Amino acid sequence: MSEPSPRGRYRVRPADQNETTVPNEVLGPLFDHRDEAERYARTLVLSHQAPVIVEKLAPAGCWLQLGTIG
Repeated sequence: MSEPSPRGRYRVRPADQNETTVPNEVLGPLFDHRDEAERYARTLVLSHQAPVIVEKLAPAGCWLQLGTIG
């Protein structure tokens, strides 16, 4: 599995059931490629039994949700 990237454009973070907007100040591992982020997310779901969100950094600087895994 690939290691997180310090400046990647894809982020994996815990899912928050009460969330109404995508927070900008959430810490999570970053990846250069979507498939790396999704593999990492599936591994987290299997080990923690909790859903996670995969997001992509948009050119405008905001995070766009690509999907929830788990």
